[in-house]
Amino acid sequence: MSAPEGVHQAVILVGGQGSRMRPLTDTLPKPMLPLLDLPFVERQVDHLHRAGVQRIVFSCGYRPREIEDYFGDGSSRGLEVGYVVDPEPLGTAGAIANAEALLADGDVFVLNGDILTDLDLTALVAHHHHLGAEATIALTPVDDPSAFGLVRTDADGRVTGFVEKPGPDDLTPGEPYRINAGTYVLAPSALTEIPRGQQVSIERDTFPRLAARGGMGALASDCYWRDIGTPASYLEAHLDLLAGRVGSIASPGSSWVSPRASVDPSATVGSGACVGPGARVGPHAVVARCVIGAGTSVGEGATVDGAVLGRDVTVGAGACLTGPVVAGDGATVPDGMAIRGPATVPTGAVAST
Repeated sequence: MSAPEGVHQAVILVGGQGSRMRPLTDTLPKPMLPLLDLPFVERQVDHLHRAGVQRIVFSCGYRPREIEDYFGDGSSRGLEVGYVVDPEPLGTAGAIANAEALLADGDVFVLNGDILTDLDLTALVAHHHHLGAEATIALTPVDDPSAFGLVRTDADGRVTGFVEKPGPDDLTPGEPYRINAGTYVLAPSALTEIPRGQQVSIERDTFPRLAARGGMGALASDCYWRDIGTPASYLEAHLDLLAGRVGSIASPGSSWVSPRASVDPSATVGSGACVGPGARVGPHAVVARCVIGAGTSVGEGATVDGAVLGRDVTVGAGACLTGPVVAGDGATVPDGMAIRGPATVPTGAVAST
């Protein structure tokens, strides 16, 4: 799946604070949260590399050091990797423009840093070149576009309009509801459209201007797509990987236990359980449909079902966590405590009833 000549570079937008993912993002930037055995953003890097991309620029804001320490200069992956840090919030377009000094001439992929997808990047580039577009965006179908921005196109795949968070009066019965999927190809002329030194949204400012002059293309795809913006969606992404729904990533089976985790022989690891490195699942404990972070301990006879636990969490003996429960790094659930979600245990806190 190699990209045509000239599309060998990408910008990944990783500047957000991931506030909807807290407390998981109190101590890690959202792109570095693990999906099974790898940080989420490494899944994006692998996807780009397989498409022929050789240069990746991370446009950072929140906790950039964790990303830079992990990827370095990219040489160990056969990549050139660079970093820019926004001096202040610049919006999506401003963040892309801030990365321009590290880009070569030519087209560039742009990815939102919270999207898991197996989109065919080659098809996106081919459509971009076929239209001679200044920018081309991937679209994904949704049943209800009211929480998103509806994108309308003509028969050739050119964008004719954007409808931000459409209401019932904005929708036409029978029309396909397609939204911006957070993956773009930008020509150099699209980059020059972005004002420098100010906060600019590419979705609300730049793209509508390009569309108004016929310069926006769009490719609709039924590929796998998920916005990992909340703990619930983060858990669902793990379940999708286990179920083999992400075409570019092989499923490890109905559950996953890191080779560096410890699970007592009497414990039960049920469907949908993901147990991270250094985690410990004690005697007669039951874990299912959950994410158990690195170094987390699930005590004897405890149950974790439907929860997302960060790193170094302690779940006491006989404790029971069911439903949407989220615990930040270093949190503690005392022995015998029952927590039925929705519930959150803050980073480093001891849960209380």
